[in-house]
Amino acid sequence: MREQGGLRRRAIPPRPEGRGLPRMRIMNGTPPGGKDNRRNPAAQSAQPHPRLTVELIPATTWYDNLRSRLTPEGWKKLRKECYRKAGYRCEICGGRGPDHPVECHEIWHFDDDRAVQTLVRLIALCPSCHLVKHFGFASVSGRGEEAFAHLLRVNGWTQEQGEQHVAEAFRQWETRSRRQWKLDISAIIPQPG
Repeated sequence: MREQGGLRRRAIPPRPEGRGLPRMRIMNGTPPGGKDNRRNPAAQSAQPHPRLTVELIPATTWYDNLRSRLTPEGWKKLRKECYRKAGYRCEICGGRGPDHPVECHEIWHFDDDRAVQTLVRLIALCPSCHLVKHFGFASVSGRGEEAFAHLLRVNGWTQEQGEQHVAEAFRQWETRSRRQWKLDISAIIPQPG
């Protein structure tokens, strides 16, 4: 662990590759005779708006989130309310986990021009959809193939469509991880002043 800006952070591991990742070819994003879609993951898929997406948080904001800024009791209250509002079902696939029905996930908006990461809302996800959202973690913990299979199943994607989506998510993660981000959690926790 190292201190950075008053926060304790773990050393940032390199981009996960190899063990634990599903076998993936990194596509250049250009269909034969077509437009380059590398910056537009929706254009790469059969669905204009996939139900389930990979959301990789910039490495420079790992361990700095809503949960880390609340007391354990405050976080428990918020996540339990999130579960209740969703009827204890996944808001993406409608499923439930075998050990616990749902988990709480933070939805962020990234303003790439101003480097502001804004918390939009909390969402209840089954453990499988939550694993997909944290695909980098799934990959380094040996569950990448499981997460990848769930991503394909929920979206009705082919292997190639899934590979393109994951590759784009990692490209975006690499770009965003090069800068420091300001976190805005005021949608959930109003800031004084």
